[in-house]
Amino acid sequence: MVQRDPQTPGKEALTLGDLYRGLRSQFESAGVAEPEVSARRIAAEANGSDAAQIALAPQTAMTVRMVAHADAMAARRVAGEPLQYVLGNWAFRQLDLAVDRRALIPRPETEVVTGIAIDWLAQTVRRRTLSELTVADLGTGCGAIALSVAQEVPQARVYATDSSADALALAAANLAGVGHASSRVSLHQGNWFEALAGVHAPNDVDCNAIPLRGQLHAVVSNPPYVADGEPLAPEIDDWEPHAAMYAGPDGLSAVREIVREARGWLAPGGLLVVEIASDQGSAVAAVAEARGYERVRIERDLAGLERVLVAMRPRDEPDALELETAAERLRDGDFVVAPTDTICGVMARYADSGAVARVCEAKERPRSEPMPILVSGLAQADELVELSPAARALAEQHWPGGLTLVAKRRGGPDPLHGRETLGVRAPALGWLRWLIDDVGPVTGTSANRHGHPTPASAFEAAMNLATSAGEMAVPGRVIRGRAPGGTASTVVDVTAPEPIVLREGAVPRAEIVGDST
Repeated sequence: MVQRDPQTPGKEALTLGDLYRGLRSQFESAGVAEPEVSARRIAAEANGSDAAQIALAPQTAMTVRMVAHADAMAARRVAGEPLQYVLGNWAFRQLDLAVDRRALIPRPETEVVTGIAIDWLAQTVRRRTLSELTVADLGTGCGAIALSVAQEVPQARVYATDSSADALALAAANLAGVGHASSRVSLHQGNWFEALAGVHAPNDVDCNAIPLRGQLHAVVSNPPYVADGEPLAPEIDDWEPHAAMYAGPDGLSAVREIVREARGWLAPGGLLVVEIASDQGSAVAAVAEARGYERVRIERDLAGLERVLVAMRPRDEPDALELETAAERLRDGDFVVAPTDTICGVMARYADSGAVARVCEAKERPRSEPMPILVSGLAQADELVELSPAARALAEQHWPGGLTLVAKRRGGPDPLHGRETLGVRAPALGWLRWLIDDVGPVTGTSANRHGHPTPASAFEAAMNLATSAGEMAVPGRVIRGRAPGGTASTVVDVTAPEPIVLREGAVPRAEIVGDST
């Protein structure tokens, strides 16, 4: 309980300054973290004033009710309850939000996440003169991100999701406090994008609503990213909702799902911004690269820690339905012809030896000749081949791009060509990595009959294979477009201690074996 200031024994009424000093002494004795901050904020809350009032008007008299309110809050703080929950509200950017145990406490690193999204949205409005932008806030909690975006970007319509009905109730309470901006925020219960299934966005062109999938200009999220069992401070672990913090053995289960699924929900050119733990940057960036995003980067928070994944869906890509149909064909054992980084290629799932054999037949190519395999990134490559640290370093430096690594195949000889090695490469095209990430590694051989040149048009290349024209005209067998041509990949044998360049190509020899050669 707060005691009257002993330095002023003649005073009958407790002042604001007395209250502050008494609280600070109480918190120091109890070992409360940052006792001065807690004392100042609780004294101001009890008085109904700003924290600055303690310095400006310390002689302000306190009523009995104010002191009792301060005592109740102090007891909760001494018991370990976070200051934000004790106060019941907390500032976030331009907002004063209601906070309680139904949702995580909004923190400075989340303000950085929100700021990155808001700055990009504002620039997009100016650059493209858009009247409306669609944004998803996944795992909205108290609504901090969604409400900030709506308030600071008047053109934004925000779809906020959370699996917790309690958290959404808190967000709804905060929504009522943002005025007109609340009309551009809607709340949806469910897990991540599942909450938006069936949701339609307004369409000003023909007044008909259209499905939200593939239309989002930005996806923003502060998901759980703490590994199961990782120790946290009692003030966090004992009070904040565990479902909003813990995410599997490595803490990445939620982040992976969001990064993977957002690729199809974003419009071409759309932005993904996700808060992560400070030690997850490399792993999360690799997931985004494998998923075919571009401009992938990890941003730092105000403390200089790597805390934010930022990535974009490439703007120029084949039609989404065409890609989905091609993926279905590949899963069904078909092969697909498509333009790649340089030439048109014919793809089949490498795990389907029958489909790979049909590629050889369509190309009139001997089965004994190995074909390079396209992977979405190092994670898929590791499932197929054994890479030394030096080989991994080459992949990290040159993937996605024009480098094929020939390495020892896991599981013994290839079932088709019988060799112990396999060539793997992560292609530069984002949509192609996205497709491969969905269906698994695919063959990366040219779409031509053996010994013949490869046409630049994917449709023409498909028609020149040793198959019937009707067979290749089936929807999904061809991803239309023209290959850009250019230099083929550099092929490097990494089975020996030192890399051996087997074929000169897009990556200079000096970058593989050093200038001394």
